[in-house]
Amino acid sequence: MSTYMVDSAQVAASATQITATAGQIRSEVQAMMAQLVALGESWSGGAQATFQGAVAQWQGAQAQVEAALDAISSQLQTAAALYSDAEARSTALFAG
Repeated sequence: MSTYMVDSAQVAASATQITATAGQIRSEVQAMMAQLVALGESWSGGAQATFQGAVAQWQGAQAQVEAALDAISSQLQTAAALYSDAEARSTALFAG
C-alpha cells in the first residue's frame, strides 16, 4: 500500500513558477539570438560559418531545455489537479 503526503497547492505553485521562469528564459534567449544573428552577419569566411554552426547547435540544445521545462510544468499541473481531486473525493466519502 502506498503512503504519500503532498501539498497540491505547492505543486501547482511550482508549476506556475516553472512556467514563468521558462518565459523569462525564452525572452532572454530571443534577445541574445538577435545579438548573435547581428554578429554573424557582420563578417564572412570560415570562422563565420563555424560560428553559425555553433549557434545552430546551441539553438537545438536550447529548444530541448525549453521543451523539458514545458513538460515539467505541465506534468506538475496535472499532478496538482489529480492530488487535489483525490483529496476532494476522499473528503466527500466522509461527508454527512
